[in-house]
Amino acid sequence: MAALLTTLKLMPDLRRYQSSSPPHSTMAAAPVAEIRPLSFMETLDPFVSLYRPPEASSSSSSKSTLQQPQLIIVASWTGARDVHIAKYLVKYQAMYPAAQILLLKSTMNHMIRPSLIGHSMKHAASVVREVFQQTPVPLSSGPRLLIHIFSNGGSSSIANLYEQYAAMAGRNEEKRLPPHVTVFDSCPGVYSISRAVAFLTVGLSSFQQLVAAPIFYALAAVLSALMALGLLPDPLRDWGKAHNDTGNTAEVRRVYIYSRRDALIDYKAVEAHAAEAKTKGFSVALEKYQGSAHVAHLRKDEGRYWEIVRRIVEGPEVVI
Repeated sequence: MAALLTTLKLMPDLRRYQSSSPPHSTMAAAPVAEIRPLSFMETLDPFVSLYRPPEASSSSSSKSTLQQPQLIIVASWTGARDVHIAKYLVKYQAMYPAAQILLLKSTMNHMIRPSLIGHSMKHAASVVREVFQQTPVPLSSGPRLLIHIFSNGGSSSIANLYEQYAAMAGRNEEKRLPPHVTVFDSCPGVYSISRAVAFLTVGLSSFQQLVAAPIFYALAAVLSALMALGLLPDPLRDWGKAHNDTGNTAEVRRVYIYSRRDALIDYKAVEAHAAEAKTKGFSVALEKYQGSAHVAHLRKDEGRYWEIVRRIVEGPEVVI
């Protein structure tokens, strides 16, 4: 068991090696200017960044501005590259120019050792409290907080944000996040052996997958047995429960964007989570894509994707 866990913990190093190893060449590589797709973000923590809009945008008092989110939290999927995250953030800047954007990143280490997430989420929780203490939400406006969750990596970040936000509440302060809407993209999932292996082998070459698959299947089977016996926690289950815990959130409405083709997240698990949420009184919408892969629904139909987001933010409450 120790050997299997050691192998799993080495996976981030294997992936960093795979992505950083230069192609074979007999010529020296020419210097290339560093590209920083998220250069407009202020780094608060290695995994937490904040965008503050220009004063001209944030100080506007027009009706359209009052209907915009005051803060957008983007909780990215595990190992997401900055260039991919930037596509979502730049679009949000265009859609809601007065909004601040809080980015929460997830790494493989966070998934292996969920206890590592809490420190970063303390920084995130402080930002949320500061934003809404400085500018109280007008009574006539809709939800001023948008949470956009990607995959189980983003799910873990937000589940931990609930905890940290509540933990830092003062005697007369609200323990729940401010009223908000939530977009679940390719999540939440539940643990299964085949999908655990699929997750671990993302980004590996065919040869690496062939070598690693027997080890990963053995590890996934052992972890499954230990969780079934109650000897190990099941973080995916716990994160899913957190999103449906009415004691943690003041959510106004939510939407799930998902696909049957997703190799990492079972669409039936998404639908089951949505059904449970509805029974607990959440306002729920399901948007099922056809043929799109994990966290690739935007690429499949970008127009539809952003219209879904716009409706959940600006429109009336929706139900299944």
